[in-house]
Amino acid sequence: SIHDTVPHTVNMVQSGNPPGQPMEVALEGGKTVSFQMPDKIQLLPNKYVNGGTHTTGSGFNFRAEPFAQRLSNNPDTSKLFRSDVHGDPDTPLVRAYVGDTLVFRLLHQLMNESHVWTSAGHTWLSERYAGDANRKYSLHVGIAERYDLVSKAGGFQGMPGDYIHFNGRASHFMEGGWGIIRVLDKETPDLKKLPSGTGKAEIPAVPASVCPSDAPVKTFNVVSMDRKLVFNTKAKGAIEVDFERKIEVGNTEGKIFALEGEAEKVATGAQPHPLTLRVNLGDCIKVNLKNKMAASRASFFAPGLAFDPRDSHGVNVGNNPGDQTIAPGESRTYTYYAHPLNKETTSLVWDGANIVDNPRNGLFGAVIVGPRGSKYRNPATGEDISQKNSWRADVIVDASLPENVGKSNYRDVALFFQDEDNIIGTSFMPYVQNVAGLTGVNYRNEPYKQREEQGCKLGNIFSPCSVTQPQDPETPLIEAHAGDPVRIHVLGAWSEQNGMFGVEGHEWPIEPYMAGADQISVVEFAGSEFLDVFIRGGAGGPYRQTGDYVWSNQRLPYSQSGQWGYLRVLPANDTRIKSLSDSSAGGQRAEAQPETPIATPAALKAEK
Repeated sequence: SIHDTVPHTVNMVQSGNPPGQPMEVALEGGKTVSFQMPDKIQLLPNKYVNGGTHTTGSGFNFRAEPFAQRLSNNPDTSKLFRSDVHGDPDTPLVRAYVGDTLVFRLLHQLMNESHVWTSAGHTWLSERYAGDANRKYSLHVGIAERYDLVSKAGGFQGMPGDYIHFNGRASHFMEGGWGIIRVLDKETPDLKKLPSGTGKAEIPAVPASVCPSDAPVKTFNVVSMDRKLVFNTKAKGAIEVDFERKIEVGNTEGKIFALEGEAEKVATGAQPHPLTLRVNLGDCIKVNLKNKMAASRASFFAPGLAFDPRDSHGVNVGNNPGDQTIAPGESRTYTYYAHPLNKETTSLVWDGANIVDNPRNGLFGAVIVGPRGSKYRNPATGEDISQKNSWRADVIVDASLPENVGKSNYRDVALFFQDEDNIIGTSFMPYVQNVAGLTGVNYRNEPYKQREEQGCKLGNIFSPCSVTQPQDPETPLIEAHAGDPVRIHVLGAWSEQNGMFGVEGHEWPIEPYMAGADQISVVEFAGSEFLDVFIRGGAGGPYRQTGDYVWSNQRLPYSQSGQWGYLRVLPANDTRIKSLSDSSAGGQRAEAQPETPIATPAALKAEK
């Protein structure tokens, strides 16, 4: 049961706790006493959540475990979720034996905001009874909605240990919307095994490793590093929007993940994109992380992949042994498995050593799982980027594998949305109409107000501001030839609000693997969530129309703040990018065959 309370005013509350106070004081403070909260409610530890104390509360089953309360006991953010330091959280402790069927009945109680539920290491079908539905590990849930989400304790990897689950909206996570899924491999007197007929009679043996011994291994040497980020090079400074609130166009406290081989270039070169690693279904993934930051500890947290939580959770959670974070100058290896039963998924990556600040400052990325045996190349140069970091790639599918028969090569891109304004769209007074704070896509933004200062007219805000010297927006430019299959990965990298992703003139199936699924042109997403958008008919739509199309967050204040860009559909013979029919590219290939056929997204099937 996820819940929140209702805000009433925009007044700042610097001290005091509404529960136990007169109702008038609670209302004046912008909170209600709808449910029991801890005795001490302190300010959110992240000072950059735009609005600070103007939050509405979050919890599970009338319980919360606020970051601020734990940090007041021990300020080390790398130990924030450790039970040997703070005890288990007050939120419900979910316990099960390895392999048990888990049914999470997700209900949104009370009445003000939407939430996002994310469970590390555990996935479920987006349509419970449809085997061809997509698998997810994160889901937004709106007011009065409910879902029944079915998973296996320990995930398909069957690994015991403590896994974190949490509310992916930044402020609600920090307010205490998180808990532990404790998966046991030995019988304990206070937890009965499931009766025969509804579960396995014996607890399954724990595998020696999360990866099968014959899985192809793909290794990435990654660094975490301090890196000032400039979201818009044309802007002269922060852009004031309303009530002295500003859109930030840079982050002097920026931090990023990068591959070790590119770290020196990235440190002083052009604005980087978030780390985007590409692997194949069935790959064993080794991430060798080195912390090059000056002061902060670091880790690698990929909740959407299969992993052993006792070794590679990337967050120190519950009773898991050891320290999975590293100090500046230290290194550590994390191991993941692109489990075939999780399908071609996309996992968000966060730093888990300082989850309060570092993801907000840019320490996020993604691991994208493609078809088994695929190769990856640079769309412009044809360079093999199978072992490199790139937000865009051509995916060259190995059609010789039985599971890939009928699949076509495709253009693949990743868009990372971030924001931190928790006031916009709420009932605080005075009512704000514009987004403030740090907002962008792939460390970039293109605010309307900035374009107006360049000479753009509001009625033609998406057109070049100068006819004689046209310039593209600074946000990611997606390029494809007319008719090319296109797959867009949309990630709520660090978000305080829900967004609405859309691409004008294009649509895609709401369930990519399900025949006859409804076609949609806009879809909701939220913090820690991901979307896989398989464009129907390819670039330019079914009629293959060339030209520039706008992709955007279609919540108007977010588009105005700079969350938009171009999908440029080029003629088939345009040489700015390589043709998908030229399938030359190097890369590692998996030889193992699947036990069962794997579905192909309808939008990516090769034409006959």
